[in-house]
Amino acid sequence: MDLLHSNGVLIIQHLQRDYRAYQDLLNFMSHIGDPRNIFSIYFPLWFQLNQVVGTKMIWVAVIGDWFNLIFKWILFGHRPYWWVQETMIYPNQSSPCLEQFPITCETGPGSPSGHAMGSSCVWYVMVTAALSYTVRWKNKSAVSLHRLTWSFLWSIFWIIQISVCISRVFIATHFPHQVVIGVFAGILVAEAFEHTSAIQTASLGMYIKTNLFLFIFALGFYLVLKLLDIDLLWSVPKAKKWCANPDWINIDTTPFAGLSAAMPLTVVALVPYCVHSLMRTTEKKLN
Repeated sequence: MDLLHSNGVLIIQHLQRDYRAYQDLLNFMSHIGDPRNIFSIYFPLWFQLNQVVGTKMIWVAVIGDWFNLIFKWILFGHRPYWWVQETMIYPNQSSPCLEQFPITCETGPGSPSGHAMGSSCVWYVMVTAALSYTVRWKNKSAVSLHRLTWSFLWSIFWIIQISVCISRVFIATHFPHQVVIGVFAGILVAEAFEHTSAIQTASLGMYIKTNLFLFIFALGFYLVLKLLDIDLLWSVPKAKKWCANPDWINIDTTPFAGLSAAMPLTVVALVPYCVHSLMRTTEKKLN
């Protein structure tokens, strides 16, 4: 891992040195990839446009965030801004200098990247949803338009993902391999739900059972790790010690904050359930 990390540091230094002029854009893309945008922006918007897509999106977001939590507990990924200060591979204390930013000092483990994973899974849902409208076109001109649309949308998808990944590496909060793992993990989660139609007809009991399973499994897994004498807060002292500015430390990014990933499903997913129930009740009254 030291070789992988040291090469990652070289990439971070290259980005910070040669792409300084794009700092504002890269910081903006980092905010674009924030998983919280799924609940505050993407889900409400898409649920208004298409309830099927909105329902799929909230399931993908919550399950993806939950997997991200479990992976971070397992992989123990270091973050660049503290790794360069603690590694022993650099002789004579000649640690590379990595610049930090107000959004650098996340306190949880770094692998996989939650921003990259959240961004890839939600944008995968949006692109496949948009393409599902064009795939039904049959005439030759429509088929050509579908191919053009397919190329355009997937190009946009990868431009956004690459930009989010570069932004997370640029601010020294992730190594390159961590954002790559995040992107492909998010795609796998989203693709799995492309073939899970049961979520569209899930009952209230199904939502509650799923939420309880996610929470109990995460809590049980945490207790098992504690019994094994594994400190899941190992990354917090490192973040506090090596963050350049104490005001930049973001405690909300600890693994325990991620434990709440299981909880939004009950609350937010009740929206599509209530809407579907209301529509069925209205249809019965009209009939």
